[in-house]
Amino acid sequence: MSVHAASLNDKIRIVCISDTHNDDCTQSLPDGDILIHAGDMTDDGTMEELRVAYEWIAALPHKIKLVIAGNHDVGLDPDHSKFLPEALALFTSEAAAASGVHYVDRVSVRLSDTISAYGNPTQPDFLASSYAFTYPPHPSQQATAAWTSAPTDPSSSSALWVTHGGPLGHLDWIPIPPLRGCEAQARAVARARPVLAVFGHFHSSHGVEVVTWKSDVDEVEKTDSLVKDGAPCLLDFTTGLGRFERGEKTIFVNAAWMTLEKRQTEERYQPVVLDLPLRLLMSGC
Repeated sequence: MSVHAASLNDKIRIVCISDTHNDDCTQSLPDGDILIHAGDMTDDGTMEELRVAYEWIAALPHKIKLVIAGNHDVGLDPDHSKFLPEALALFTSEAAAASGVHYVDRVSVRLSDTISAYGNPTQPDFLASSYAFTYPPHPSQQATAAWTSAPTDPSSSSALWVTHGGPLGHLDWIPIPPLRGCEAQARAVARARPVLAVFGHFHSSHGVEVVTWKSDVDEVEKTDSLVKDGAPCLLDFTTGLGRFERGEKTIFVNAAWMTLEKRQTEERYQPVVLDLPLRLLMSGC
């Protein structure tokens, strides 16, 4: 299906992955209209690692590939001591654009004539680490500032959000206290009410949940968990009970590929695949 030529009755297939940490998971990724990689493509963010990650992502058959960095991808962080301008140039090159790669860092980007997306790789640093794209946890001026670029007006904001860390309280549990999602991010998401919010970072919380928002305030009315225990996952929101209107619900996806044990085991989570009505993702709808 052509995203550009699609009608309001069309559906769009989105394939979600995150935290591949130097794995090439090409063989595990089904085809679709949009491929999302929500960061941590590498372990150490070296030029060699980032080049390999870029090459397998760019070679995927998906027409649109939406990519953000993660806290391990230090070579892509302009504020990090190990920043590699040549790595950023690779992901933002004409060749990348020609292959369908949209690399996004704290901005909204138009993916097609009808679809825009917001991407933000930043997350709170609870561990006083030397990771990339981090800020002091909320409450802090830096935490608030990290989300000032987010389009939070529900009438005009991007229906698709891709972040590396997740919002507080949404698929963000990990047995490493006090590591959790971001409260400032959670508030921004509640204001924006995107149709789909994809992230990773918390390896032990792979899964999907659907939040129904209260109609009069930026608060959650109920949460339905659709956890698949890491198995291949295809969820269809185009028919029956899966249907909803923009602003009513947000689908949260933790698309981590690596488990918490990472390379200590051969086990991997699998991509999350979603079928959505195109009309929900169209700008201005």
